[in-house]
Amino acid sequence: MMTDFLLMDYLSKLNDNTVKERLMHAKGIGVYGTFRPYMSMKDYTKADFLKDAETVTPVFVRFSKQSGRRGSPDTERSVKGFSTKFFTKEGHYDLICSNMPMFFINEAKKMPQFIKAFAPRQDTDLTDNESIWRFLAENPEAANIITWLYSDRGTTKSYRHIEGYSVNTYQWVNADGDVHFVRYRWIPTGGVKEISRNEAEFLAGFDPDIASKDLYESIEDGQYPEYELAVQLVSEGHRDYYDFDLFDCAIEWPEKEIPYVVTGKMILNKIPKDFYEEVEKSSFSPSGLVSGITFSEDRLLEVISFVCNIEARSRGAWG
Repeated sequence: MMTDFLLMDYLSKLNDNTVKERLMHAKGIGVYGTFRPYMSMKDYTKADFLKDAETVTPVFVRFSKQSGRRGSPDTERSVKGFSTKFFTKEGHYDLICSNMPMFFINEAKKMPQFIKAFAPRQDTDLTDNESIWRFLAENPEAANIITWLYSDRGTTKSYRHIEGYSVNTYQWVNADGDVHFVRYRWIPTGGVKEISRNEAEFLAGFDPDIASKDLYESIEDGQYPEYELAVQLVSEGHRDYYDFDLFDCAIEWPEKEIPYVVTGKMILNKIPKDFYEEVEKSSFSPSGLVSGITFSEDRLLEVISFVCNIEARSRGAWG
């Protein structure tokens, strides 16, 4: 009887490791680390983890590929996800970024069509390139990110050397109620490194998990990846000063007009003990906010949050 009990217990644990695959960003890896601001940002936000340069905040980061299944190669041309969960004293704060500074669409109503276009075909469960390109052709604002995606920015073999852009515009609110619109950017201190199409295709067959291995092995060797957090800030009073829409996530804010301010550093230094429980079951959503950080008028944030929350609940994910 004891043997039967142990067998059933073991089989149930194996079953728990079978997590429903994500709708997008199915293949990914996660690591832990810490974040520390270089200076107090209390003039711009009352978010606790940004108010004191002495505050060290634990973080969990998931790097991922937007397209492709769990077993797809890391170097496949795709937008790369860079999501960070800050474990602050006020709760979890989720900062969702990608290695592209803009998104495919800029209207919330287009999100269902976007998801459908990039989803596998219903009859064969294969990627439908015709559907993807038809959608892109019908939405000209996507030309911006496609230009980036089909440069060497679309292929990479190391998560230690990618940038992360928030794409969407958020609001920072300080203790006095003053509002600033903000966009975030993670900058790897080791520099940005990309690879050519030929190298990407070779590595897809030679070592399809190369980016995942590179990150884990560097941490095991004590070569901890570091990223500086930079922000672009626009006061509410200057929202109409620019000749572009601050809430259009299909464009990037020009750095010459709105320079970045480097605010802190993140160091990744710990590998999870249980990949399925800690990484595969993890979830991130723009709605994971803390006091001092809120949604802006970017309506896509609400739709993305809804999709993320529904998807997380269907997978029994934590977040």
